[in-house]
Amino acid sequence: MPKSKNLNPVRKGNKAALNLPLTNENFRLLVSRIKDYAIFMLDPEGNVASWNEGAERIKGYAAGEIIGRHMSVFYTPEDRRREHPAQLLAEARKQGRVEEEGWRVTNDGRRFWADVTITAILDDTGILRGFGKVTRDLTERKRAEDALAELSGRLLQIHDSERRRVSRDLHDTTSPLLTSLTAKLYTARLRAKNKDPEMAEVVDQTLALCEATTTMIRTISSMLHPALLEQSGLIATLRWYLETIANRTGMRVETQLPEQNFRPEPEIEIALFRLTQEWLNAMLLRGNRVATVSLTVSSGNLELRVESRGPAWEEPDLNDLRNGRGVLGVFVSATRQRLRQFGGTISFKPVDSSIVLSASVPRQSTS
Repeated sequence: MPKSKNLNPVRKGNKAALNLPLTNENFRLLVSRIKDYAIFMLDPEGNVASWNEGAERIKGYAAGEIIGRHMSVFYTPEDRRREHPAQLLAEARKQGRVEEEGWRVTNDGRRFWADVTITAILDDTGILRGFGKVTRDLTERKRAEDALAELSGRLLQIHDSERRRVSRDLHDTTSPLLTSLTAKLYTARLRAKNKDPEMAEVVDQTLALCEATTTMIRTISSMLHPALLEQSGLIATLRWYLETIANRTGMRVETQLPEQNFRPEPEIEIALFRLTQEWLNAMLLRGNRVATVSLTVSSGNLELRVESRGPAWEEPDLNDLRNGRGVLGVFVSATRQRLRQFGGTISFKPVDSSIVLSASVPRQSTS
């Protein structure tokens, strides 16, 4: 004869754990009492069918005020105009679930940043019975991230200013000295040529080293802050930089750059150049040796696209990029904040062994 289940408290050390059967009613009570998450049901049309304490706390509606109303009331006027709530339901119906972060609106009109998951509920025959919706209030995290991104953007501007200063100081202090040294070496070679051939050979070698050092310092100075960027603009500077990095590292770089002399705002030019420079440097460290850089100028936007091919990206590395962690993730996050003040965006997408970085900025001005 089978033993009956023991529903009495089970002693574990000094604690008692109640072996409580998980019935539908107990589960309903559990969900209804959760306060940190808004957990509720929608009917197939998207109308609210249930409500829990967390939903009341986060969204500000009592159950009697919201049950029966469409979930679109939680969305901003901008999202409602573009029919975003209906699009989310359609995607959840098609894919089974959809998750996103975005601004939502409480009963009193306050906006909060939410992480939202919508799951389609199907019966045993595959008929849609409604949706389960879970919402978390991430406003404090969003504010902290925005503050960090703003700080990173400002630090990036300071960093650029410092690089510009170091570049100019390096060029201005070493150029006269190296020019004078080169001239004296030419004089020494001329005098030693007929009197001491062995010394003339040593001077020739020294002269070659001096000229190589001059070229190296000039290149480093330009890499720190290309004077060409201020003089001729982003397109000319990208052509110079991509040719230089290909020659220095052996990276095969294909370019698709416009012929016209397009000049956006100086701050945009610096940000897009730095984005290309730091991204390719990071890709080289990962072992990527093939890249394609394109810049497209349309009537509305300036689009930068950098595709690099190499070792496949692991999910932890992609998460660091998405969440602004690590050296490259922090840099991309800071540049995103920097471009945001001009209405710009940055995104990236892994495709097999490639990763594509895209930056888009509204067109500002031409020259």
